[in-house]
Amino acid sequence: ECQSYGVNASYLVWQNIFRGFFGLEASWPVEQQVAVVERRLAAIDPSFVDRAPLLGPVVNLPMVDTELTASFDAKLRKESLESLIADCVRARSSEHPLLFLLEDGHWLDPVSHDLLEVVARAVVDRPVLVVVAHRPSQTPSVDGLRVSRLDHYTEVALTDLPDDELAALVRAKVSQLFGDTAVPGDEVVAELARRAQGNPFYVEELLNLLKDRGVETLQPGVIERFQLPDSLYSLILGRIDQLAEDQRTVLKVASVIGRLFEVAMLWGVYHPFAEQDRLLSDLSTLADLELTALERPEPELTYLFKHVLTQEVAYGTLPFATRATLHEQIGRYVEQRHPGFSEQHLDLLAHHYDHSANTDKRREYLVRAAEASRASYANLSAIDYFRRALPLLDGAERGAALVALGEVLELVGEWDEADTVLQEARTIARQRDDRAARAHAERRLGILDRKRGRYGDAAGWLTSARAGYDAAGDRAGASRALADLAEVAQFQGDLTEARARYDESLALADGVADPALQRSARAHALKGAATVAIWQGDYESGTRLNDESLAIRREMADKPGVATLLNNQGIVARHRHDLDGARRLNDESIALFRELGDRWSLGQLLNNQACVLADQQEFTGARALLAESLRIRRQLGDRAGLALSLNTLADVVIDEGDHAGAVPMLEESLSIYRDLGNASAIIYLVEDHAGVAAAEGRAERALRLAGYAEARREVLGTPLSPTEADRVERMVAPARATLDAAAAERAHAEGRSLGLADALEMVLSSR
Repeated sequence: ECQSYGVNASYLVWQNIFRGFFGLEASWPVEQQVAVVERRLAAIDPSFVDRAPLLGPVVNLPMVDTELTASFDAKLRKESLESLIADCVRARSSEHPLLFLLEDGHWLDPVSHDLLEVVARAVVDRPVLVVVAHRPSQTPSVDGLRVSRLDHYTEVALTDLPDDELAALVRAKVSQLFGDTAVPGDEVVAELARRAQGNPFYVEELLNLLKDRGVETLQPGVIERFQLPDSLYSLILGRIDQLAEDQRTVLKVASVIGRLFEVAMLWGVYHPFAEQDRLLSDLSTLADLELTALERPEPELTYLFKHVLTQEVAYGTLPFATRATLHEQIGRYVEQRHPGFSEQHLDLLAHHYDHSANTDKRREYLVRAAEASRASYANLSAIDYFRRALPLLDGAERGAALVALGEVLELVGEWDEADTVLQEARTIARQRDDRAARAHAERRLGILDRKRGRYGDAAGWLTSARAGYDAAGDRAGASRALADLAEVAQFQGDLTEARARYDESLALADGVADPALQRSARAHALKGAATVAIWQGDYESGTRLNDESLAIRREMADKPGVATLLNNQGIVARHRHDLDGARRLNDESIALFRELGDRWSLGQLLNNQACVLADQQEFTGARALLAESLRIRRQLGDRAGLALSLNTLADVVIDEGDHAGAVPMLEESLSIYRDLGNASAIIYLVEDHAGVAAAEGRAERALRLAGYAEARREVLGTPLSPTEADRVERMVAPARATLDAAAAERAHAEGRSLGLADALEMVLSSR
């Protein structure tokens, strides 16, 4: 069962399922449980044992990496875990049919949602039924329940129970409670159905309440003698009020633990209220009354609130101070029950201590849970935990948490809030005269403004950050800030300055004493230097620099870095006409960025992949990718990215033969690039306008624009790749065919002598 606090807890819903799948008992020592997992994997396939540690998060066990799994980065660990689970499920289903039941699926955490989709796809041809009960309106994923799009998915929508079925339920429930001879008349059935208004749970609770109040049989008029509640909340509250005092206490304490509660925890948290035998008797009574139900027998005796509303009503009757005390006692119980394994229970501890009055524990576990979520790229969980932790923090701790929150907000595209929290972090650092912390906040502000296309502001922040790192003696930080400044120059089309800054960044990185920091800083600078080399047409150097950076990133298990470098490799592959290779690399990078939730980078990769599909004449697929890219970039306010995707879409439209249809996209893209001052990007637009002019029969204009673009590329040192050069030549070929050789050469030479203002005037006056 998914828990309400579990939306931030990776694989929580699967842990009980797969502990049962592998036959694990909580009472066994950890070593014995690990051995059982390995033995049962070996029974399926001996080769699976080397991958056993991947199952740690799914069976909630600490498992030491094997030589094989120790080399896996985060992406590979997740993919290999999902593959291993799918193989195990398929193997087990060949022995006997399987049923997987996930309750309250609207509280699925993101990685549990991914695993659900993997399992559902893997069992399409197997005797396996996967049932997910959920409230569609509360399912948190922006995509909804993704398995609903599978061909072998069936939805059973639970709407109001029809009158005839409600009547059948009334009669069945009456027979259960009052005996087979108790046959309610039509009048009684109609009255109960009227009150229930299609809600079967209301019917059950109403009849249970009548039984609690001593009603022996249901005759006409008996209902009118009781003042029965009209709302379901009041009805459940009325049933709780009928309980003995100890039973009410048991129910209320259990409600703080959760809908599912272990008796050992219940006793460990609040055992003074009764002797253990009395507690077991009260739990049995509550189950007989259908307020709770037995979930698991001894030795892991566990009960379940029959309905989540019953838990919510019981919880709501507790005074705030009592709730806080009980939540703290539960947190303390979990710490004592699992010493040394708090990392496995971070989400549970954060949940309970956050509802307690213990400020120190609240602060500790919220920050730890936030950092753990951030490290695993559970971004929404990290944001939630950081926001809850911030009111409890001050000074350096608050500043560090603000920067961490700002980085996650930047990643998911919440740029305004990211700017606000980073500015606060900078203010705190300045007040404390903490140069390193201030430089870190300023660097993140610079990166944020660079993504927004605010290149002047970005350069200002990054220059200040570099100075701050220098003052703090942080060579690695200074190297990174220099590489970021180089990227700003690169986006403005000044590749000479960009390359110089990257070289300076690499020199600084090589002087960093700490090996880990040295590798990280070097990888950052190498990535940028590789991009500049590629833009300059030096594919050999670009590939070499990129490969070195990628090797470092893989060694560091740096998932965002790996994704970015795969993108760069895809660009080189496309430029070298290896379109299949480019497509494969881009697909891998896109999958990583989707997993990371990095919408800014995803917008870029979708654009790049659209270019490859267009080269392969798959225009429909290219348009679909660009539609998503444009949507992301407009939502983020990523002006530079928006201009690029508009240009790419115009290219697709031109290649489809609709030259006039491409003009509005080219004009919007040009307007943005002029505001940003990106001279290098403007050249691509001029080349596209040359193609439009050639298609419209304006041959001299087309060749002048092509000549201008060629000359500017020579000045800036940004030659077209072979793929791009072939495309431009195809576009202007009709113009060369229209004119004689001398006239064509004259028009081309005139274009080479044009300045930017003259070229833009020619472009803009063409409409």
